[in-house]
Amino acid sequence: MIKVITPKDLTFNYAECEDLYNSCKDLIGDDEFEDVIKRTDFYAFYITRTMELIGCIYYYKIGRKLFLNGFANRHHHELNLECLKESMRWYKRNIYAKTNHKTASLCLLKCGFKKEKNLYIHRR
Repeated sequence: MIKVITPKDLTFNYAECEDLYNSCKDLIGDDEFEDVIKRTDFYAFYITRTMELIGCIYYYKIGRKLFLNGFANRHHHELNLECLKESMRWYKRNIYAKTNHKTASLCLLKCGFKKEKNLYIHRR
């Protein structure tokens, strides 16, 4: 089972998510963690039994397009897919993503995204 925690939850572990974000920052290519938390719909995913952080996914708008980005601990590929698929159910519109990272590309493709030029798109 997977537990989802947002920054509004009292149990949100800001420091743990920030540490993971900073360890992946070169691959993410985004703002500072605090800015990401403030301007996005941010979700942290945990293994319920152990409360081990799997990773985080966040959604944000650029113009009229909804984008997602994320970062995760290593060795959780199947759980990352599960988390991504679950979070995508919460949005009823096309979702876009950008990445040059091979593992992230594979995850997006396995979740139904199609690569079009420099974007990955999940059409609704």
